[in-house]
Amino acid sequence: MNPHTYYSERIVSLENDLALLKKKSRLLSWARLIAFVGFAGFLILFFTAGHLAPAIIASLFSLVAFTILVNRNLRLEDKITFLTHKVQVNKDELLFLDHNYQQRETGSEFATINPFLANDFDLFGTGSLYQYINRSSTRGGKAALAKALCTQNTDAADILRKQAAIGELCQKNNFIQDFQANGKSYKENGHEANALQSWLAEPDESYSGVVRTATVLAFINIVWTTLAALNILTWASLGFPLFVSILVVGKQSKRIIKAHSQLENISGTFAKFKHLFSLIEEEQFASEYLQTLQKALFGKEQKASSALNSLFRVLALFDIRDNVLLAALLNAFFLFDIHVYYRLLRWKAKYKQDVNGWFSTMTEIDKLVSLATFAFNNGEQTVYPAITQDEFRIIASDMGHPLLPPAGRVNNSITISGTPSVVIITGANMAGKSTFLRTVAVNLILAMNGAPVPAKQFEFTPCNILSSIKIQDSLANHESYFYAELVRLKEIIEQVEQNPRTLVILDEILRGTNTKDKQTGSLGLLDKLISLNTMVIIATHDLVIGNMEQKYPDYVSNHCFEVELTDDQLFFDYKLKDGISKKLNASFLMKKMEIID
Repeated sequence: MNPHTYYSERIVSLENDLALLKKKSRLLSWARLIAFVGFAGFLILFFTAGHLAPAIIASLFSLVAFTILVNRNLRLEDKITFLTHKVQVNKDELLFLDHNYQQRETGSEFATINPFLANDFDLFGTGSLYQYINRSSTRGGKAALAKALCTQNTDAADILRKQAAIGELCQKNNFIQDFQANGKSYKENGHEANALQSWLAEPDESYSGVVRTATVLAFINIVWTTLAALNILTWASLGFPLFVSILVVGKQSKRIIKAHSQLENISGTFAKFKHLFSLIEEEQFASEYLQTLQKALFGKEQKASSALNSLFRVLALFDIRDNVLLAALLNAFFLFDIHVYYRLLRWKAKYKQDVNGWFSTMTEIDKLVSLATFAFNNGEQTVYPAITQDEFRIIASDMGHPLLPPAGRVNNSITISGTPSVVIITGANMAGKSTFLRTVAVNLILAMNGAPVPAKQFEFTPCNILSSIKIQDSLANHESYFYAELVRLKEIIEQVEQNPRTLVILDEILRGTNTKDKQTGSLGLLDKLISLNTMVIIATHDLVIGNMEQKYPDYVSNHCFEVELTDDQLFFDYKLKDGISKKLNASFLMKKMEIID
């Protein structure tokens, strides 16, 4: 189905469902009011008319009805919130289809994962690949997506597994939208998972002796209270066992307070996690990778969602400590905090080995949801790449940049095969050289994550990607632009020496020196990279670089982006052609802008 049609129809359907739920909520509100008025009215009748049995029965019945209606209304409000978020998910996707996403999270905080790759290919920031693709519902999912975009996955088998997973997920729109809608229900502060994992990482405690003591004291308190009620013992004597109980609880209070403070703020966010775990557990997956992820949520005794539920129940008991009077009574008579803390330790011992696996599964699914949404939205214009391991190659037919709207996008084809291989791209300013470099790199990044790419055909060898495009000087480090570029080129050579299966992408290198020096340095760098059996794509204005094809006819090929001058106007077709560029436009543009005569 056409994505635009799908999202539009979903909005209409969901808004109809939402209207029905809101109508039902209004009816429940009236019913609640009637039940409360009935409770109050019958209670007044009871007190004014004396011990009237029907009045008290009716009052209790009204109270029960009121309580039931309140609970039903709370559940209904949760459904309304969920559907509201689901409507918003579909509305957001319509904006994405129109390439209106610049208000979304930019992911700039992740740019330090791989600064050169992130900066050179606009992986993060406004109008970036991350901003366009990210649909993550959790902070862990956002970080996982960012890391995936910055890290080249060269495991062909793993890429194929992820292709199958993304291909399956992009057909499960209900699952994807339920996942996202649940994710919107609770806000994370970013520390919840860390708080739990930090607590789990603490050494195990031997606490059974303390619990046995607490159990004995609680039993004594119950017996003593019973004897006092029967006038066998005095009520004053009860003070002794209660005082001992408070002393025992007080001795344990430091560790109990520490655990409570570590975990008291995670309940809301973990409710979201529980819903996300439940969705994953209940979904029927066919692909091997998704099934493997799903199995991590099924423990020997309980599913991850059920285990989190049991943790919530313990934490809810802990929250009773906020009621000082009630907590004092429970601790004095039953040593309540000790028993709750022991239940917490038992939960920890039972599940501590599983928690990391649960969250790894959730963040990986969250990341895949982003890539699957990209696949669904661009299904008609994309293809899942073929992988070759026999020979280092990149073959793309009608390949476009995913951030450019398909309607106005000019696609190009390229074939690079064998090592060493050097593709030299020349052309006028603004003709499309830099965009083409980014197109190749971004599509390789998507391909190595198992995602489809905007092309009719795409075949590639998983590889490392190194680049020198947007070099920045550093006043703080006393580095000029030229020196910073030399440092980067040295890093590229060193990394290629360690890993020859690398694609090196260069854009107008050595701009910080004179023309002759630049030519000599550029030719020498390409000689070095050819000697290291490297695959290189270089964009340059320097036409002399194109002469390398004569020196290395088996390894070097020339391509160009040309510009046409028609009726005193420049025309760019942005089509990649064979050969060396013959037309330049800098002086024409300077005259056009009246910079020079």
